[in-house]
Amino acid sequence: MLKRKKRILLLMREYVLGGAETQFRYLVEYAESHKWKLDVLIEHDLNKEDDILKKYLRSFRSIRFYEMNGGRDCGKLYYSIMLHVLREIVHTKYNVCLIYYPPDLTIALFMRILGTRVVYSERVDATDIAINEYYQKCLKLCDWILVNSKYAKEKLERLTGRKVGLIRNGKPVVTQLPIKKEREICRMLVPARIVPPKNQMLLLYYLKEYPDFTGKLIFAGLEEDKTYWNKLKQFVRRNNLWSQVEFLGHVDNLEKEYEKADLIVLPSIAEGTPNVVLEAYAYGRPVIVSDVGEERNLVKNPRLRFGVKNPEEIDSCIKYVEGLSDNLYRELIERNRKIVIENYSIEKMCNSFYKVLSRW
Repeated sequence: MLKRKKRILLLMREYVLGGAETQFRYLVEYAESHKWKLDVLIEHDLNKEDDILKKYLRSFRSIRFYEMNGGRDCGKLYYSIMLHVLREIVHTKYNVCLIYYPPDLTIALFMRILGTRVVYSERVDATDIAINEYYQKCLKLCDWILVNSKYAKEKLERLTGRKVGLIRNGKPVVTQLPIKKEREICRMLVPARIVPPKNQMLLLYYLKEYPDFTGKLIFAGLEEDKTYWNKLKQFVRRNNLWSQVEFLGHVDNLEKEYEKADLIVLPSIAEGTPNVVLEAYAYGRPVIVSDVGEERNLVKNPRLRFGVKNPEEIDSCIKYVEGLSDNLYRELIERNRKIVIENYSIEKMCNSFYKVLSRW
C-alpha cells in the first residue's frame, strides 16, 4: 500500500488581491523558509493572470502551488477544489485545510468526510458569517476558528458559543520615513482595493462638498470591482475633480507613496485588522479611519475617526491633524510605530498559525 505524504492545504482567492492575501503571502514565504509541507491552491476568483505568482513558482521548493479558474460561481469553485483533492489523494494526505474566504466554508463537509481537519480564519469583522445561516452551519464543521481582531473574536464567540483564537496580523519591519515638518494636508493616500466595502466614494463626496480643500486624493489598489471603479470615475468626471484625483491601480511597493503622503485615509465600511493602518504606523504617517469595528481599537483617538457616511467628519479629522503641535505630532507618530513593532510580528503570527495547523 502506498504511504501518502502528509501536507497542509491552504486555499487562497488570489495570490495578490487585498489585505488577507498579503498576510497569507507572509505565511507562505515563512513556510517556504522553514520547509513546511504546504500546498497552496489559488482559486483565481477574479479569473486573472498573476505575474507575481509566476515569480514564486520559479523560486519556491518546499511549497507546491496549484491554480484553477474558479470565477465567482460557488458551485464551480466547490467542484474544482474537490477535483484537486481527489486527484492528489493517492499520494497526498491533507492533515488540515486552512481557509479564510467565507464561500470556501462550503468545502468543510467534503474535507471532513476525507478525514481532513478544517481551520477557518476570519479576516474582516465576521459580518458575512453573521448574516448567512448556511455559512454558520458550515462553520460548525470547522475544527478551529481563528480571527485577527478582538472585535471579530467577540462577535464570533457570541455567534457560535465556541472559543475563538486570536492571531494578530504581521508586518515587516520597515525604516521610519522622515517626519513631515509641515502640518498642511496636501496629499491624502488611500491604499485599498477598489470595491464598495472600502467606501472610496465617501472621499469623493468630501472633495465635492469641501472645495476649500485643494490637495490631492491618491487611490492605490487593484480595481477589483470594475463597476464600482467606473462609478468612481464617472463621479470624478461629472464634478470636474480630475485635477485632485489619481487612480494608481495595484502598486507593488507603496513606500514612495507613503513618503509623499501627508495623511493616510481608510474609509472602509468593515475591517478586521487593517494592514493599511499598520503600514502607515510603521512608516510614520498619520492615519484617519472610519469609526467601525477593530479600527476603534487600533485608532483609539475618536478625533481621528469619522462616520462611514459623514464627509464633514473627514474635514474635522483633517483639521485636527493639521492643528497638532510639533511635539504632539511627533508623539503620535512614535507611539503608533511602537504599537506595530511590539504587537505585529510576522514571525509571531506565523508561529501561531503553525501551532494550530500542526496539532493533527
